[in-house]
Parts: sequence; structure tokens; C-alpha cells
Amino acid sequence: MAGIFGTSAVLVTDINLLIQIISFLFLLISLFYKFKGKMKNHGYLMGFAVILHFISFIIAMGPSFFDGFDFFIDSTDVFGVQAMWIHSIAGGVTLILGFYLVIAWIINLSNIAGCVKRKRIMDITFVLWAVSLLFGIVTYLSFYT
Repeated sequence: MAGIFGTSAVLVTDINLLIQIISFLFLLISLFYKFKGKMKNHGYLMGFAVILHFISFIIAMGPSFFDGFDFFIDSTDVFGVQAMWIHSIAGGVTLILGFYLVIAWIINLSNIAGCVKRKRIMDITFVLWAVSLLFGIVTYLSFYT
């Protein structure tokens, strides 16, 4: 089945791209709540973004990565493959850190001080998430346009 952006990507790939952009928008909206001091709203949106990210990994990115693993190993001179490796590594670390942060928050919902202690990890997660999204878009454009 053809995608929705007029590229050679299949529908699941296009939907995955949309989900990743929406997840990042939830991340940005959650930062708005953080700056307003509405930490529970911030935490809920972050949790939702991490869950969306994980679902799209399970449905689209994971299978695509493992199905093409031999190509990704053998074709590291291809620009799209290089972008994919940056996307994959940054995205994998983002997913792990995101789960860590959400679980740590859920364990002690009322302890804002615990979140403050993890601020550097949150900052790193945000930067890696942005890098992963950027290189995911570059990967998409490299292979499907």
C-alpha cells in the first residue's frame, strides 16, 4: 500500500513519521507545562510521548531495522545508512532514557525534587530525541524521495 506523502514509502512508514513528529510535539508542549509549573501535566505528556515512541518502534522502526540489518551493516558508505545509524543510536538511547525518566516519575509522583535531580538526564534525552527525529527525517528523505 502506498504512503500518504507522495513518496515511495509504504503507508506504515509514513504513519510512523507522523507519529514521531507528533511525539516530539507532545514533548515540546510538555516543556510549556514545565515552564508554567504544571509538573503533573508535563509528566503525563512526557509519558504519552514515550509510549507513542515505543509503539512506533515496535510496529515500524524495529522491524524495518532488523529486516534491513545486513544492508545497514554492509552499506555504511551510503548516506541514508549513515543517517539511519545516527537516528537509530540516538533514538534507542532516547527510548531507554525516556522509560527511565517516566518510571522514576511514576514511582514517586509527588516528589518534584527527584525530577530536579534528573534534570541533566532530561536535557540529554531532549537533545537526543531532537537529533533522532532530525536524522529520522533525513533517513526517510534519503530512502523514499
